[in-house]
Amino acid sequence: MNIFESITSSAHSVLANRMRSILTMLGIIIGISAVIMITSIGQGVQNSMNEMFADFGAGTLIVNVRHNPANPMTRRDRLTLDSAEFLSTHPDVSVVSAASGANARVQLRNPAETTQLTVIGADEHFRQAQNVDVRFGRFLANLDVERNAPVVVIDSSLARDIFGRTDVVGETIRTTFWFGTVDLTVIGVFRNSDPMAGMFGMPTTAYIPITYFQRLFNTENVVDQLLVIAEDLDRLDEIAMEIARLLSVFHDNEDRYQVTTVMSQIDMVNDLLGMITGFVALVAFISLAVGGIGVMNIMLVTVTERTREIGIRKSLGATDGNIQFQFLVEAMILTASGGIIGIILGYYGGFALGGIINLTPAVNIPTVIATVIASSLIGIVFGVYPARKAAKLDPIEALRYE
Repeated sequence: MNIFESITSSAHSVLANRMRSILTMLGIIIGISAVIMITSIGQGVQNSMNEMFADFGAGTLIVNVRHNPANPMTRRDRLTLDSAEFLSTHPDVSVVSAASGANARVQLRNPAETTQLTVIGADEHFRQAQNVDVRFGRFLANLDVERNAPVVVIDSSLARDIFGRTDVVGETIRTTFWFGTVDLTVIGVFRNSDPMAGMFGMPTTAYIPITYFQRLFNTENVVDQLLVIAEDLDRLDEIAMEIARLLSVFHDNEDRYQVTTVMSQIDMVNDLLGMITGFVALVAFISLAVGGIGVMNIMLVTVTERTREIGIRKSLGATDGNIQFQFLVEAMILTASGGIIGIILGYYGGFALGGIINLTPAVNIPTVIATVIASSLIGIVFGVYPARKAAKLDPIEALRYE
């Protein structure tokens, strides 16, 4: 029997027991589809986070107060609008924006329905520090900040949820904070550039003047964070250290400020997501091993069922190599078929899951190739023992087998 006949015979044997073959492949299908889905969703989340951080720009530095339980923060340590004005005079800094944030709920079209909202108090420079793509109206202006104006810039998805359309400049939204309800006039609508918005119920974002935010929360001049755009991208780390030192001098304290680059945060998030995705994918790969054991088990049963057939073939001149090759091919057909089905299900399953959580998955071609290789190796590794057992059968004893 030549190679082509062995492959044809193996395929016929697999098709002769369709239900058993499908059940045997099930472990392989689940394992490979899970690996594809997990890695594609993980890569999609990573891409979305990168796009979100990219809105800040590569030269953006994020300034926060460093919290130290052993040395509690005092009011003197808090960042203020004066801190922002002080940093704006630095020769290596082009823009400084002050921002504060709070959670709120906003009333939707149905008066009985509300949704969660993150309200950011910002100044006119915030649009430069973070790329806010205004589609209708305008962003916050210096006049809004000076007048403590009760105005707001919302994203297009929130505008659609509240009013059923996106061009809602001049409309009023009712926003509820912990202290009460405030009506805000919409002056602008921006494109929702955060691909993670709406995913897992994450709130959307709205911007109000930082001074009006401070008035609402009675925080006077205090802000939560400063966004600093540095001009020299090659000296970001050096500029970050200089900013932290200057702020300590300005506030008369020591080592109270943490200045991080957007790129460092991107790397940190990517490392974390990579570790999580890798761990979950490893668990999915374990199911491939379980599927391989299932393939070996069924192949051993097949050898037992076809003992007499093996004896007849050997008596007609089939060599040990012919028998071993045929059973090995059967195992590989099972795992390869399961691998192909798993890849298809994993690919479309990833996009289906992405649609549910409002995320675009990214199929990783090297991962697909790795799973194909893995399924082929499983067919070889777990098919070798049954194939060798079949090849070593004594033809006389096999012919006597009932």
